[in-house]
Amino acid sequence: MKTIKPYMILFISVIVFFTFYFINYQDSKITIGDPLSLNHGWTYQDEMIDLPTHVHVPKGQAYTITQTLDESFHEPQILMIRSSLQDVVVMVDDTIVYQKIYGESIDQPYASMWHFIKLPRHIDGQVLSITFSSPYQDMSGLINPVYYGTEVMHYTYLVRTHGLRLLIGFMMLIIGIVVMVSNFFIDKKQDKGFIHLGLFSFLISLWIIAESRMLQFFTGSELLIGTLAYLTLPLFMIPVLMYIENYMLVLNKTFIKPFKYVFITHFIVITCLHFFSVVDFFETVFVTQIFIVLSIITALVLLIVDIKKAQNQRALKFLKTTIILVVFAALELIAFMFNDFQSTANYLSIGLLIVMIGMFVNYFKFLISRLKLSYEAEIYEKLAFMDHVTQGNNRLAFERDLDAIYQSEEKKKHLRLVIFDLDNLKKINDQYGHVEGDRAIKKAFYIISDIFKDKGICYRIGGDEFACILETEDHAYYETKKQALINELDVSEKETPYHFGLSFGSSTIHQETMSPQTLINLADQDMYINKKRA
Repeated sequence: MKTIKPYMILFISVIVFFTFYFINYQDSKITIGDPLSLNHGWTYQDEMIDLPTHVHVPKGQAYTITQTLDESFHEPQILMIRSSLQDVVVMVDDTIVYQKIYGESIDQPYASMWHFIKLPRHIDGQVLSITFSSPYQDMSGLINPVYYGTEVMHYTYLVRTHGLRLLIGFMMLIIGIVVMVSNFFIDKKQDKGFIHLGLFSFLISLWIIAESRMLQFFTGSELLIGTLAYLTLPLFMIPVLMYIENYMLVLNKTFIKPFKYVFITHFIVITCLHFFSVVDFFETVFVTQIFIVLSIITALVLLIVDIKKAQNQRALKFLKTTIILVVFAALELIAFMFNDFQSTANYLSIGLLIVMIGMFVNYFKFLISRLKLSYEAEIYEKLAFMDHVTQGNNRLAFERDLDAIYQSEEKKKHLRLVIFDLDNLKKINDQYGHVEGDRAIKKAFYIISDIFKDKGICYRIGGDEFACILETEDHAYYETKKQALINELDVSEKETPYHFGLSFGSSTIHQETMSPQTLINLADQDMYINKKRA
């Protein structure tokens, strides 16, 4: 039987302690109340109505609701009204205290916005009237809830009721940016299409933020507030379709390709129509939704065909994921068609959050696998160019670096190659064993590397052969280093029971057409000449 460890008892005790305090001491918690509702007791054309509601009014016609204010308005209050593509005029008795008229210029398009109206004190008993008008039939007659209270109450209410959708938007924005930026550091041959999904996440996040009813917290630009959702709506399907075409489908890719150009063309057309005051974005949004539905249906059919005919497992996995999004998108479309604008972006935001979390998890796994492969490739590359005895560069590394220098005319001009040969290695192995022979190889490599490290790189290119590629052809420098090497070898030989010495020679490029092999041969010849002299 397992025993409960002391740290587990401590952990459980801390949880119980804090749970007790959080549950039993709520009365002292600092809270900010919601704004007060002003949704009852309104009059419209001599009839009593409660908000929110929708009355039958032709587009372009103004309609007014009125209410006699009670004693709550003896002190100053801030009124909060939500307009949905509507002009708004607020009056107390016969005095206009606030008005917002849209469409007067290109940078003031009709936008769904919050309006905060500071009401003066001592207006209890007076008549508050709110007049709306909209050029759009779907929005004409719509009256949203009205609230009053302090600024803090209103802002807290907005964060509490719409903050989650805004948070989802920002989360997806960050995911999109991270995925797109990180893809620049990944080999494009290994790209699994995440760049398309990252762009989709980026574009759809802008749409969610625009539809979150919280964009006014970050900008007062009516142009941005009024157009961002419409501009991103026809764009976010493009990267998804490109992803399906390039990475999911095996068959019938040509059927999905035209939709990319349809959305691009549609985006250009509706933008021109809007800014040339021919047709507003809101009036073309239904066409955009039709294109989105058609592209989704086409993509689903093609994926299903691919799964059945080509046994495409990638398509099957993708289809299972996107079915979640399709269900929530359908709910979103139904709500919009039934003029349930209060729920706009709620359904799709939830579905997108689920899908994008799954995408980000897969992307994280992909990055981990790429990092692992890169690390393994780096290790293998390092091993491929490393000599197992000296732990330094081997012959492959020597040939690679020499070829690289030959690619640069400037570096070739200053190149000096030095070739070394460890004296009597076979004799050392025969008389003192291969362990001592390896020790002699390591010592020789350490000495030449230490002496020439300021101007070059050294290699073991054979059993008893070494080479150094120097970045200077200066003869005086080489003579100085050669003498330093001779002195070091004299000292080292006194520490060994056998003769420990190196023969060496060098060469430089005298002709532009001199090949690497010729350079090596000349250094070898110089080494053998020096060996005979010794």
